[in-house]
Amino acid sequence: MSKPKTVLITGASRGLGRSLSLAIAKAGHNVVIHGRDEKRLYALKGEIAKYNVACEIVSGDIVEGQTIQKLTDCANRHEVDVLINNAGDYLGKSVSEMSISEFRKIIEVNLIAPVILTKKIFELFKKRKFGLIVNINSLAGKNFSDLEAAYSAGKHGLRGFMGSFQFEALRANVLIINIYSGAMSTDMSAGRKDHDKFIDPDEMADVICKMLDGARTMRIGELDILRRIY
Repeated sequence: MSKPKTVLITGASRGLGRSLSLAIAKAGHNVVIHGRDEKRLYALKGEIAKYNVACEIVSGDIVEGQTIQKLTDCANRHEVDVLINNAGDYLGKSVSEMSISEFRKIIEVNLIAPVILTKKIFELFKKRKFGLIVNINSLAGKNFSDLEAAYSAGKHGLRGFMGSFQFEALRANVLIINIYSGAMSTDMSAGRKDHDKFIDPDEMADVICKMLDGARTMRIGELDILRRIY
């Protein structure tokens, strides 16, 4: 991403998405920021303004069809070069305690929504014969953990979809990078043990941003980030 690009980031109102938006804007790239909390998005846009790059806001729940359509329309209008599927949700419950509605919500947010958005944005990339798709997955997408059956199911599903889809994407000159992260120190993990040992989202964003600069020299990308980076 040496030349200025336009990057669409889902789940940008807080956590890693917020850190990524700031890091990418600081590097000189335009951003489209998405989230459910419009107030937080406008506050983030105010911070991004100091980097003198364009910033567009798309608000709404990622699982709703109208939100996906707004993101697709915005991506076409601004000729987005990079899609970062970052929006996600966490559930730490036993299968016995978990309700079916909770399970459906986790699968909708962590698997179905990014798959639908990726499918739509890919059509734009395919026409332009260029594009980069970055998926913020989790080590739960490769491993198994107690009390994370629903979360792991969604993340394993995302890995399976993107792993198979990458062959089709590469034929269209579209690169897919999957990032498998350990727990990060965000609101989503606030109630978990050893929270102070989790990855700082600003550190994570810095690593991802630097990685994006060399993305076109890669063919198939996977990156595992465990605990603290530095």
